Formats: sequence, structure tokens, C-alpha cells
Amino acid sequence: MILPHRKVQINELAKIVASDFSKGNLTLLDEIANNENISYYFDNYEDAFDGMLLFDNANFHIHINIDKGNRQNSKRGRFTFAHELGHFFIDEHRLGLKYGLLEPHASFHNLNQKSKIEEEADYFASCLLMPVEKFQQQSGGKIFSLDILVVLSNSFQVSVLSTLIRFGEVGTHEIFAVVSENNIALWFVKSIDFPNWKFKFKIGDKIPPSTVAGEYFRMKDRKFTDIELLDPDDWFNPPEEDHRADRQMYEQCYYSDSYGYVISLMWFK
Repeated sequence: MILPHRKVQINELAKIVASDFSKGNLTLLDEIANNENISYYFDNYEDAFDGMLLFDNANFHIHINIDKGNRQNSKRGRFTFAHELGHFFIDEHRLGLKYGLLEPHASFHNLNQKSKIEEEADYFASCLLMPVEKFQQQSGGKIFSLDILVVLSNSFQVSVLSTLIRFGEVGTHEIFAVVSENNIALWFVKSIDFPNWKFKFKIGDKIPPSTVAGEYFRMKDRKFTDIELLDPDDWFNPPEEDHRADRQMYEQCYYSDSYGYVISLMWFK
């Protein structure tokens, strides 16, 4: 986990970089790399990595693996590119590689089992691609639903999952979301203003069967994409004295055909 003061540092660094190289909501990653004299290569590396930053002959080089779906200017490719730029701009990462204090390492898109420097590079990428002021301006003032995340994903050209994670931290509506695959809860996102209720699930275990996602996994090939009314008791164990549980809750699911995961997004009216 990245400490709050460290997040502030990384966010400010990414904000400075993005402010000089952007067009509308798009951060221009190739121009950033060119400005820093970083060579970058989109090439075939089989399953070796998603991206890698190397220092060789007094120069830095970014290698991005199209075999893992990181095509140039694709949403996945852009996040990988921004992640590797994070390794360059974060002083401890860059200097560690330059002076041999850090070994060159392969970066992977993986929700779990991330090292500290991988988490920091991911966070830099998120801040670089979705600057907080632009992100909040685009996400506020609308009736909330999953459609907002999809619109933001397309506007900033990042994946829906990356958009969800960013929204959970700096978005304009309280949310809770569970990412699952094969009926197993992999991860969750919670905004700071969402109630701290106990879950009716554990990471690594099956998700509750009465939820929208639970019904999808029980009823093969049934994708429920509409907004559904939800009882908080389906996912949580709210305290009886917490009247926030009396508010109407909603659930809507996003299905990633490419990578097989399901996002269960929950919010209050």
C-alpha cells in the first residue's frame, strides 16, 4: 500500500508532466518520451512482460509487449506506457536502474501481488492519464451509473477497470465495486465516503449468490447489464443502527469479454 504522503508526491509529479503534454483529456505519452529522449518499442515479447524500462549505454528504453494486448494507442498499451514512464519519472526508480541499485524487472498487469515500486508506477500512470481536475470535471453533475465510467474510459483512453480505480479515489459519487472472475472475488474498490460495512464475501472466495454478478455466474451466459435495485444485505452486513442502509442501493455489472472479469458496481441514489 502506498502511504498518503507518497501518493501526494507522485500525484503532483504526474500532474506537472501531464500539464505540459496533453490534448484535451488525452495525455500525449509519445511526446513525453521523446522530450526525455526515451526510446520506446512496441514489439513481440511473447509472455515475458507487459512492459519494461531498461537503462543501457547512457539512455533509457521502454519495451512494450504487443503479444499481451499492448498495442500502440490502445487503452491497455497506453496504461503500460504510462506505467513505464512512472518508473522513469519517480527518482528512486530511475536512479536505482541507472546506478544498478535496482535490477531491470518485468511489469505485468496484475491486480494482486504487486511490489511497492510496481504499485507506485501504477499510481503514477493513473494520475498521468487521468489528472484529477479534468477527471472530476468530466464525471460530476450527472445522474450516476456505470455509463459514466464507460464515458470516462473512452474520454481518457484508459480501461474501465483503471477508470473505476481512479474514480474510487477521486470520483464525484460514493461507490463500492467488486472485481470477480469465475465466481471468485479478486479485488474491491471503495470510495472513502462509502460506509465501512462488513462484507458478506472474502477475497478469494465465491461472491454472494443473490447479487447480480452471482446470478450471472450461476446462470451461464446470462449478462445482466441494466441497473438493478439492490438490498445492501446482499453484499454487506450493515449495523442495525446505521440508517444509511435504508437508502436505495443499486448494482450494475460490466463484463470484460477480453479478460474474463466482471465488475459489480454499487452505489446509492
